[in-house]
Amino acid sequence: MSKLNDLNPTYTRFTVEPYTPTIGAVIHDLDLTQPLDATTQQELRAALAEHEVIFFRNQQLTPAQHIAFTRTFGGVAEVKAFFPRLESHPEIEIVESTAERPKASNNWHADITWREQPPLGTSLYAQVIPATGGDTLWASLTAAYASLPAPLQAYLETLTAVHTWEISGWTEYLLRKDASGEELKAARAKYPPVEHPVVRVHPVTGKKILYVNPTFTSHIKGLHRTQSDALLAQLFELPKVPEFQARLRWQTGTLAVWDNRSTQHYAVGDFFPQHRKLHRITITE
Repeated sequence: MSKLNDLNPTYTRFTVEPYTPTIGAVIHDLDLTQPLDATTQQELRAALAEHEVIFFRNQQLTPAQHIAFTRTFGGVAEVKAFFPRLESHPEIEIVESTAERPKASNNWHADITWREQPPLGTSLYAQVIPATGGDTLWASLTAAYASLPAPLQAYLETLTAVHTWEISGWTEYLLRKDASGEELKAARAKYPPVEHPVVRVHPVTGKKILYVNPTFTSHIKGLHRTQSDALLAQLFELPKVPEFQARLRWQTGTLAVWDNRSTQHYAVGDFFPQHRKLHRITITE
């Protein structure tokens, strides 16, 4: 992948409107139903690296067009999480809440950090949106890391954390789905805990990123559990700082693409029993 300084620092194919001073941008003047030339795709990748999450309004995409556009940013591979898939296009997961089955990912997390190679990003396209509520927030973990004192930054760079899906609620879900425990056993065998540095370097921007999240990071290696819990509790508070955040009010036809390496997100669960449905595609390196 190109480094940020190798990419065009100006945008010639579309207009970029910063969403907040820290994170996010709205991309104007693009019709995502149309094929994008190489320059447009390159500039979109640069915009994503620079702003960490980018938004497109009023897009009318078929599932095939959603997939084709998402390939601008990386690969589109087998879904790695546990959500249902769109039958006609299995690359797309259905993220849905109904009155009968109300749910939201109302916790701070980065997607699928319990894999050895977590996804590059995520593309989320609104299908059904509540009249009010159901916003999504993103936080810049680049800004979060930069806010820390230099001695703490240096210490964190020496540490490694363990990530696992088993602390996220999926264990209980799989047991409800299959009381025999066989499905849980198979998931544990397929997706064991993994280790990631507490501080990563973004491959495009070269900036350092705080890489722990409360949904999937269980502990820090080499520390007593009490010390690990105390340090993680401090770090888990950083995405909650408003100055590091962007909050999106969804509309039907809104598409959000975010850099999963440098952000965390939170789906606000304030809209029940209204219906909320989005299509999600995971972007691989």
